[in-house]
Amino acid sequence: MRVSMDFLKKMNAENVKGVMQLIRLPNVLIIVATQFLLRYCIVLPLIYRSEPSAMSPTGSFLVLIAVTVLIAIGGYVINDYFDVKIDSINRPEKQVVNKLITPRGAIKLHILLNVVAILLGFYLAWRVKAVSFGLLFPFLAGLLWIYSAKYKRMLFWGNFIVSALSAFVILIVWLFEFFNLRLDASLFSESIPAIHWVNYVFYGYALFAFLVSMAREIIKDMEDTEGDATFGCKTLPLVLGMKPARNIAAAIIVATIILMIYVQLILFRLVMMMAFWYLLVTVQAGAVYLLLRLFSAREKQDFHYLSTLCKLIMVAGILSMEIFLISL
Repeated sequence: MRVSMDFLKKMNAENVKGVMQLIRLPNVLIIVATQFLLRYCIVLPLIYRSEPSAMSPTGSFLVLIAVTVLIAIGGYVINDYFDVKIDSINRPEKQVVNKLITPRGAIKLHILLNVVAILLGFYLAWRVKAVSFGLLFPFLAGLLWIYSAKYKRMLFWGNFIVSALSAFVILIVWLFEFFNLRLDASLFSESIPAIHWVNYVFYGYALFAFLVSMAREIIKDMEDTEGDATFGCKTLPLVLGMKPARNIAAAIIVATIILMIYVQLILFRLVMMMAFWYLLVTVQAGAVYLLLRLFSAREKQDFHYLSTLCKLIMVAGILSMEIFLISL
């Protein structure tokens, strides 16, 4: 399937910024960095320290990253397609559909990205001999379509789906490595004690990603009330009011802080002091500052700043994997 010629003709230097907005380049880079760090800072040292050659082939792992990125970009494209009218009010300066690409071109690009991703996903499933793994990818692609078309405008469900998908970017790395590990029965049995710890680490990072994403999605809803109200979206700020939405976001941030305290206590007991101080100074301090600023935010630009701060906290949390590796 070919992307529309209009889209290809507009691919010049003047529209690089638009392309970056269409594919959400910073988000894509975060996905790639997250999955690389999970593989080399968590899975490799905890599971394959004594036998690194038994790890899944690098080529297959790069395919996994490509599949994740393609599905994510496909989700961004279809989201922009359905949000053309809303974005014309909420963020007209970042609107791409109808400027860089036609609505029809956006649909074609979305389908192309997902077809390639799903085919590559089934290739990975064949490599690890797990058909169920391949079925995840059409499910995720379909979920992103349904989210953009319907659930995004529904109370709570849109926030939940985006947050769950953020967590799944993390979990899918371990799922792939776990299926690959099962191919070697001897190594798998030897790795069972380590698998227990890897599970906890991945669940911890996934929960962190879920909570920060959930807080960010609610804050973004508070930023976008004008356009959302115009087109009948049922977001938390519009249905419950700004104060209850603020309180819910604050409760999620507090839950994140409590999670960090729990993790820091474990690191302290394990005498992993570098990781302990890193989390305290960056993620924990950032979350506390976010909480304080949340209650003073009133204007659209205030909420935009808080949304950006959430992303920075997410990045700081992801980079802790490198510190975790050094502390081992």
